[in-house]
Amino acid sequence: MKKVFALCLAVAFLIAMQLAVAAPPNVTGGPLKKADELKNNPAKVLNSQRADVPWIMDWYGPDGGYMDNGGFKATAAIDLIKEGSGGKLTQVELSTMAGLMKTKSVMLDKWGKHLMVKAKPPAKGDWRVVSLGKGPADAGGRNMSSRYGLPDTDNFDTYQVIVIDAPSKMTAVMSPAQDDHAQIWINGAKWFNDDRWTGHPTEVDFDVEVTLEKGANVLSFRCGEGGGHDYANLHFDAATMGKVKIYPKAGQSKAAFLGDIGNLGTAVSPRDRVSSIWGDIKSDK
Repeated sequence: MKKVFALCLAVAFLIAMQLAVAAPPNVTGGPLKKADELKNNPAKVLNSQRADVPWIMDWYGPDGGYMDNGGFKATAAIDLIKEGSGGKLTQVELSTMAGLMKTKSVMLDKWGKHLMVKAKPPAKGDWRVVSLGKGPADAGGRNMSSRYGLPDTDNFDTYQVIVIDAPSKMTAVMSPAQDDHAQIWINGAKWFNDDRWTGHPTEVDFDVEVTLEKGANVLSFRCGEGGGHDYANLHFDAATMGKVKIYPKAGQSKAAFLGDIGNLGTAVSPRDRVSSIWGDIKSDK
């Protein structure tokens, strides 16, 4: 009888854990209506540490950050991808397949003195696959500076991109953690803008309900660092993670990553993508 009771308790505990993980998102309503709209004041802030969930640790991005930005509040409204590429690419376009493929030849060498030339190896404005380490708390919660082989660094911006290959259109829950200012676009639409750090590399304040289209969904995560720790990472809900494939793969070269995603179907139609990009560009003005 004791064994049956213990088994019932174990089953009840597992069910409770599943319900906790599958709790409703606290940010809903689709993409932001304006590019500067903040999503840091919903009715409920989670303050939930999630050390045991599968964080996404391999990303694609610039080979160096935008340094000496004057504090993340100073650059939050500036399109640093447009500045670095001399207008050949924008940060909104970077979250679309067409824009992402431009990185094959479009460099960010116009960042000039702001380019992180002290990175190891030194940055040249190119793009590469970056690893955030073995876990979100690697490097003492400084995965933005450590990915470039640097010690703790203040006042800079980074961008990191993944491609999510979904078998069908689906609703997913995206859970970011950041220090400090996070902005996230998916398929040319801005879904998240939060200017407050979450307090810990594995702490989530907002579970954001997002839409993934069938095929390749491009997600671009920008984070502006002010001082102290620096980190940017996210995970999706367990159901989503079990259905999708995420690129890049660990240790891939730039060419291998672009080759892989070039063979995937595009999630958003050209008309939808242009409309979404134009809406974000207008709201940035």
